[in-house]
Amino acid sequence: MSLVISRRRRADINVVPLIDVMVVLVFFLLLSGRFEQARTMSIVPPAASSGTAGPPATTLVVGVDREGKFFLEGKEFTLVALEQSLIAQALKAPGTEVVIVADERSLTGAAVHALDAVAKAGLKPRLQTRLAR
Repeated sequence: MSLVISRRRRADINVVPLIDVMVVLVFFLLLSGRFEQARTMSIVPPAASSGTAGPPATTLVVGVDREGKFFLEGKEFTLVALEQSLIAQALKAPGTEVVIVADERSLTGAAVHALDAVAKAGLKPRLQTRLAR
């Protein structure tokens, strides 16, 4: 008979893998929430294979949706009201840059009318596209 009493090893719970999994889940939720943005207009800009990706514009944005409706800073306008608003903006801040975002499935005429309205007001027009993949 042995006088040495064997002790049972105490059961430990290793929480490090649990913490690692939770950190990955938190990062995933934060990133996926960042990519989910509320969209007021369903405009998909056409793709272009040339050009560079510049910083996002901090000036006026004119949108043309699939049906040919005009939007200025997210509010719907008729063509005449859009022209008047752009002229008023040109009087306040001449040389303002206007980014025109037209849906790739919109009629070309609507986008040209928006470009023409910006040019008539004496503002700097830019047409936004997305990079082709």
